[in-house]
Amino acid sequence: MGFELYASMIPSDKYKQGIDIMYPSGHKQPKSDNQPAVYILTNREGKLLKIGETQNLTSRFHKGYRCISNSTNNKIREYVKDVENVWVYVLTLPIVTEKVLGYKCETSYAKGLEKNLLNEFVEKVGNLPELNAAKI
Repeated sequence: MGFELYASMIPSDKYKQGIDIMYPSGHKQPKSDNQPAVYILTNREGKLLKIGETQNLTSRFHKGYRCISNSTNNKIREYVKDVENVWVYVLTLPIVTEKVLGYKCETSYAKGLEKNLLNEFVEKVGNLPELNAAKI
């Protein structure tokens, strides 16, 4: 509830890592916007594959999943290349600014919301989504 379709991840020979991020028709590829968000990856049938969070939505999908090599990104890229396309749904969150000890601090609720959603999923299903790491 509240999550909106953001993009899909498809196999592609266009990039070295082998996947591309496709934005829905009518949506332009977002510019770097430093927008925190919680995101959900699903398959075509709506099966939840991953719950994640990011402090920069554009960077996470436009650069991270498409270009940067690490265990999480590689696992998701292999799934897209070998199994099926993945749909990305996001819930953007505000950046909260507070003064702490006289310093301006910025944060978001992304990590906390991601953790709560993962805990709820585990309580209902008994394990983490297929593409999430092995711990909460």
